[in-house]
Amino acid sequence: MGEPRRAVRRYRFVGSPAGGEERAVLVLRVPEVLDPQYGMYAWPCAVVLAQYVWFHRRTLPGRRVLEIGAGVSLPGMVAAKCGAQVTLSDSEELPQCLEISRQSCLMNHLPHIPVIGITWGRISPELLSLAPIDIILGSDVFFDPKGMLNL
Repeated sequence: MGEPRRAVRRYRFVGSPAGGEERAVLVLRVPEVLDPQYGMYAWPCAVVLAQYVWFHRRTLPGRRVLEIGAGVSLPGMVAAKCGAQVTLSDSEELPQCLEISRQSCLMNHLPHIPVIGITWGRISPELLSLAPIDIILGSDVFFDPKGMLNL
């Protein structure tokens, strides 16, 4: 069958919040694996959540944010670029998803963002060691590749 196709997608967020601020623009790039067997591309809900985060960017500086099921990490990276202290997470059983989160961070000059592996229903020492979280982001977090085969 061969190796899944890879691509880099660019996202642009534009907005002028109230308060006389100049028009703000944020451009992010994310690596994607274009194969329905993987949760390693920006699903539509992730784009909508990233736009929501961008719209509320003035509330983010200094806030602690955890993105669960991050994949390519678009909402989490928007939060980080807006001043939040972000931690990204995905399944510890899918190292390729953790790696694509790290690649997204590097592509967007955010090498300091921690990426941790977690498992639903299991409380790991890494998860317990996180500082208190202000905001949890999650979009399209219930990915089941077996269900994709029936589409």
